[in-house]
Amino acid sequence: MIFQYNFTSVFVMGLLFLSSIANYSFAQPGPVPFARNGGLKMFYDSRMYPQAVRVNNSVFIVWRGKDGLPYITDYKIEKREFSKEKMLLKPWREEIEPNKYLNDHHYAPVIWADQAGYLHVISGLHGTPGIHVMSENPGSIETWVRRPSISTSISYPQVHRAFDDQILVYYRHAGHLGNWQYRLSNNGGITWTNSLSSIDLNAEPHNVEHASYSGSYNTTALSADGKNLHIAFIWKVEEPVFNKRYEKVLDGYTQRYNLYYIKVNLTSGEAVNIQGEKVILPVTKKSADLNCLVWDTEDRVSSVGPSIAIDVQDQPHFLVPISEASPHSGYFYYVRFVDGDWEHTRITETLHPFNSGHLVVRDNGDVRAFMITGKNEEIPPKEKRFEQTNMDFYGYGRDVELWESKNNGNSWGLIRKLSPPDKKKFQSVKFVSDAMTSRREDMVLFYGWDEVDDEGTAYLWDGRIE
Repeated sequence: MIFQYNFTSVFVMGLLFLSSIANYSFAQPGPVPFARNGGLKMFYDSRMYPQAVRVNNSVFIVWRGKDGLPYITDYKIEKREFSKEKMLLKPWREEIEPNKYLNDHHYAPVIWADQAGYLHVISGLHGTPGIHVMSENPGSIETWVRRPSISTSISYPQVHRAFDDQILVYYRHAGHLGNWQYRLSNNGGITWTNSLSSIDLNAEPHNVEHASYSGSYNTTALSADGKNLHIAFIWKVEEPVFNKRYEKVLDGYTQRYNLYYIKVNLTSGEAVNIQGEKVILPVTKKSADLNCLVWDTEDRVSSVGPSIAIDVQDQPHFLVPISEASPHSGYFYYVRFVDGDWEHTRITETLHPFNSGHLVVRDNGDVRAFMITGKNEEIPPKEKRFEQTNMDFYGYGRDVELWESKNNGNSWGLIRKLSPPDKKKFQSVKFVSDAMTSRREDMVLFYGWDEVDDEGTAYLWDGRIE
């Protein structure tokens, strides 16, 4: 609706402003820049996490530097102050292949805190064992010790606190057609059990078109009791396939479609769909389409897995960007299961289907979505330059916004803009893990840049009301 500038519109706008103040304080601090040395995927998208974890009165944040190496800082919550940043791998420089860290944005770091408060960081992971380091003292970033690798091949690690106070790492083994699996540790991450099950769209038999060239990208969330792993995945096409909607063959990172869901019981290794029906693992492309499909996007691009929020009934909710007019622009959607069917509601425009968000479902049923937004600006074609220096390579937005629904996701309104007023490009809203037990709704991370080859600037939005 477009208001005419008259007394009525001013009065209505005033009421909306007062209402927003009543529900959300505009006296909160704005986004605080704390690192200005970032590279592409400074904070990774929805497929790798956490990249920030609270332990006692500190939030520890890791990111990928412009040199590709992992950095860390300590944010003191009470003082709202950052420590001096630290590069984590100096003692192991001789083991590092600098060009691989520089050239492969998948080498971004992931952090977790174990049961005793020790910090763990893994990095250098893209079909590799990577490097696993642990803080020498609980809740400290000063000195670090080397720990064994989790697996011989890891990509896209996602870390959770599971049942019996175990640490769970979910990841893809091997290459694009590899399977997704998990490992558990009862000693914080020193030793690991093998996965009871795996997810693999490339599983035999290859009984539908393109099945032998079908990979997947997964994102996960854990039930409150830590026993059920909620998994959403998208279909990644590995061979050139003509897109009928856009009337051309798309490039690799936009040749991804659909949204699927299953839930795996970590004590038994068995999987079920949203109706509670058993799903045989590993999943084939055909069985995924028949039993696990949330949304057939009909050739619309679904580049990156969704943010997943689990409600008090242990039901999944998704926030996902889907393309529309072009493969490089679209909308964020809220997706949930209602009365036996999946429903998806459009929230707001975004400039690229690779833009990551963060979804929160509150105990009272209200839903909040943190998103990279923007409109009327098409991402230009990729320039002929090295991917690792091209900050625009995976798209961006022009704002970071917080939206809210108070009627079960049926309609949405803008709460506030979180991004600074300077006209940067922004990417990758990331949650802050609250002691590995939940995801905070009052703090988020994101990063921004000006020009294609600029260094990225990391921001923390601390929205706590004092």
